[in-house]
Amino acid sequence: MRPGATRAVHIFDECDVDYEVVNVWKPKDGQAGDQIEWHSTGPAFTIDFDSSPFKSDHFEVPAGGCTSSGPVRDDAIYARYHYTIRSKANLAMSADPDVDVRK
Repeated sequence: MRPGATRAVHIFDECDVDYEVVNVWKPKDGQAGDQIEWHSTGPAFTIDFDSSPFKSDHFEVPAGGCTSSGPVRDDAIYARYHYTIRSKANLAMSADPDVDVRK
């Protein structure tokens, strides 16, 4: 996929995701950086990064809805970023996928 693309990640009822690692690219040659769009197929979820390549480190995904990360920051380093997804309906349910910022 080309830089500036939106990468869809679906979150299923038990915090399972369709991509354990998502590759995103930083802004290049005047184009916007990639972004992730998280889609809930069931309940509401929260997403928290320890350190985020995006403007925010916390995102709320509404039940049956979606939310976007916004583009990768210009100053994000090329690295793997770990994040946690938690179900708002059952706080004991969580998943720990990653985002890789690529050159």
